[in-house]
Amino acid sequence: MEKEARLRAKQEELKRLHKAQTIQRQLQETEEKHRALDIQGIKLEKVLRGETDSGAQDEARLLRDWFQLALEKSKLNRYESELLSVARELELEDQQGRLEQKYREKMMIDPALKDEKDIAEEEEIFAEMMRVIEQRDQLVMGIDEQRLRDNLEEKNLQDFPLPKDYQLKTTSLSSRRFI
Repeated sequence: MEKEARLRAKQEELKRLHKAQTIQRQLQETEEKHRALDIQGIKLEKVLRGETDSGAQDEARLLRDWFQLALEKSKLNRYESELLSVARELELEDQQGRLEQKYREKMMIDPALKDEKDIAEEEEIFAEMMRVIEQRDQLVMGIDEQRLRDNLEEKNLQDFPLPKDYQLKTTSLSSRRFI
């Protein structure tokens, strides 16, 4: 039974490691997209300020492009924030798993052989486990609340009055899968 528990714990740890690697890779991709959007934004701003020759480009079109770029960057920031939250959740899961393993090991000691120090350590591990669980719960609630706010913001942006010839391209963060 003890071997099974260790094996399950190891499998869960490997799953978390894989998820963490995936998130890290997506964070790097997000950083690259940030850089590309920044470069594009700088170019647009220079054209809008008249610092570079824009040819015969319409200022209204340039402003719409800049607005679209700002929206993309905002979505990318929200996505990055969500990735960071999920990464934090994985850290807490990992910490919880290690604490649970320690707690199981302490619980396997025959109660007759436990001294006050063992009992105090057991209680300390349990209390720490409860703190980690509470942190995870708060983090998950925060992620859910942020998703609701993001969805509302996205809906408000879609309802934003724009000229008839311009369509706002939005891709919901909730449609992205990062795990």
